[in-house]
Amino acid sequence: MNLNKKKILILGSDGYVGSVLINYLKKKNICKLIGIDAQWFHKSNSKKKYNNVDRKDIRNFNLRSINFIPETIIYLAAISNDPMGRAFKEVTHQINFKECLRLAKCAKVLGVKKFIFASSCSIYGASGSKMRKESDKLQPITDYAISKVKAEKGLRYVSSNKFKVISLRFATAAGLSPNLRLDLVFNDFVASAVLKNKIELLSNGDAWRPLIHVNDMARAIHWAIKYNSSKNFLPINIGSNSWNFKIIDLAKKISYVIGNIKVMTKSKKTKDKRSYKVDFALFKKLAPNYQPVMNITKSVNDLKNFLNSKKNILYNFRNSEKWSRLANLKYLIKKNYINKKLFWIKNA
Repeated sequence: MNLNKKKILILGSDGYVGSVLINYLKKKNICKLIGIDAQWFHKSNSKKKYNNVDRKDIRNFNLRSINFIPETIIYLAAISNDPMGRAFKEVTHQINFKECLRLAKCAKVLGVKKFIFASSCSIYGASGSKMRKESDKLQPITDYAISKVKAEKGLRYVSSNKFKVISLRFATAAGLSPNLRLDLVFNDFVASAVLKNKIELLSNGDAWRPLIHVNDMARAIHWAIKYNSSKNFLPINIGSNSWNFKIIDLAKKISYVIGNIKVMTKSKKTKDKRSYKVDFALFKKLAPNYQPVMNITKSVNDLKNFLNSKKNILYNFRNSEKWSRLANLKYLIKKNYINKKLFWIKNA
């Protein structure tokens, strides 16, 4: 064993992004890892592959309880999209902001050197087609995005020359993961294509959205682990300019890859207020060797091939506890596995 490996704590280690990150870092063999996750959405075999993942709610987690002081903490824990944010506003505020700040303050006291926060490009909100840079005004319009802005503000204040914070403002996640979710626009479109042989938009498709494959998110986090920032607090957009899409154009692109299937809009009058086009030039400048490498064609085909093997259980995927994070939480509450504040009552 390499005793000089970095010690890294991943909070939110077993989710859609975390399960990919764990496998990625293990293959790199660059660090000693420990993971903490509430495991509301535990569908993968990652616990068998990665035995240091503990089921713990971040709200009850004491950083002093682990047997080493990590050099870096990666904060992926979150109520992770807008529908969940609307349904669980208090929990979103608590986990995405309050607990993040609490643990960052504790980490600083304990001597942790770096804190990597998974933020979101959604903090640019309703900004239309103008390319948004890190210095531009933030216009969050959802509880989820607001919680990310509050966390960034708090982390900026906590950061210091001995406690560096990197806030990774990720584009919308996409692609195949060991802990797959289909309540993401890219994944939703591919699932719709596989199940119904057509892509159904829930809006008129005019909104802008940047995307990034989950594999490339792991690469970006790897960069953040290694990067020695001269700034105490570094917010940085993570993605690529070529993956900025109008929703309707994304649907047409996926349609083309799959075989020119029909693209339908349920209502041409329904407009998505969340619209943001993002400039990733800073990431390209600072991380030239960690730029996104996944292309659209491979990303679509990888997910399509996987979902074809699951076609018999894709029915009503937008409202299924297997594929939708919100539906999963509602299912766990209905079965009395968790309470309405999302604390575990009994094992699922």
